[in-house]
Amino acid sequence: MAIPNIGPSTAQPGVGQALTAKTVTQDDFLKLLIAQLQNQNPLQPMDNQEFAAQLATFNSLGQLIDINGKLGQLQSMQGLASQYNAASLIGKEIEVNGNVVNLAEGSSASLGYQLGANAARVGISIRNSAGGLVRQIDAGSQKAGEQTIQWDGRDSAGNRAPSGSYNFEITAVDAGGKNIPTWGLIRGVVTGVSLGGNEPLLEIGALLVPMSSVIRVRSQG
Repeated sequence: MAIPNIGPSTAQPGVGQALTAKTVTQDDFLKLLIAQLQNQNPLQPMDNQEFAAQLATFNSLGQLIDINGKLGQLQSMQGLASQYNAASLIGKEIEVNGNVVNLAEGSSASLGYQLGANAARVGISIRNSAGGLVRQIDAGSQKAGEQTIQWDGRDSAGNRAPSGSYNFEITAVDAGGKNIPTWGLIRGVVTGVSLGGNEPLLEIGALLVPMSSVIRVRSQG
């Protein structure tokens, strides 16, 4: 009985494509194993331990592929759950860390912020999108915690500021003139949800805030 040539010319169809693939799949590994068995030297068959090791590798590959598929399904389910949770916030008032406020035409706006300690003097600087100073507000002395001040929507000259988004900065000092930690708060009712990005964006008027930045939710009515 002639022993067939076990050189590259006897490789099974499809094995070459498997070797050139960027990722070896479970099916590719099985084709390689079958080709190896079909083309082994009958006088020197594959060692039993080596064959068992290859079968164990094949089994492990199958398990990893199965786990990867389940993780993908879990990630998809988490994404759907995140979108559902975001939609459930429509109509509710939320609070997030931030120093942006949206001013509607001819109206006023509430500026929220947090003081890390009792302040002897608090100042708020309101700037437009270009960084220009629009208004400087002296809020006087205030206690530590959440605070809110109303901006009448006018600039330093008393003119109505254009509608749009504005940034505000809070500076605060204690009785000894030492700076106090401060940070801005954005409060508003969620009017819609944008689902186009990596995470849902909540619409507060013309502002879009990431759902992950929400620190408080309040019911309306």
